[in-house]
Amino acid sequence: MAPSFSPPDFGTLGLRHEVNVFVFRSGERGLEYLLLQPAPRYEAVWRPVVHPVRLDEDLHRAAVRAVRAETGLDRAFDLVSPGAGLLQSIGDLQVVDWPFGFQVRDARVAVRRRPSLAAVSWHVFDDALRSLAVDVHRQNLLQLHARLLAA
Repeated sequence: MAPSFSPPDFGTLGLRHEVNVFVFRSGERGLEYLLLQPAPRYEAVWRPVVHPVRLDEDLHRAAVRAVRAETGLDRAFDLVSPGAGLLQSIGDLQVVDWPFGFQVRDARVAVRRRPSLAAVSWHVFDDALRSLAVDVHRQNLLQLHARLLAA
């Protein structure tokens, strides 16, 4: 019997779509981005909200669903999509990472940390860029930040 796959899994085609959502706010030091550290705590592993897109799901809805699931935030003041997704190949598998920005209006917004997260932290752009461990996350942050500055 062939293994069954749910839509977010790679399935038989080896292709998966994910949203990379950077929650951001305007702080005293400019734009700040929320980064998550998965549990167990590894010193240099920080990431944005990353979730698979369901087969029948709009990318914008997937972004909001992902942020709600990871942080408890469910209302974006603005949802920004810089455009193109980035394709990364991992052996025979391919992942399309779609960047999004999820703006929160209140700088003091409470983030609900899930047990799967060791830490959550707000970072200014330069610190966020240096803290991200995965190249595609850095590229997505660069795309988003450039779009936000151009607006």
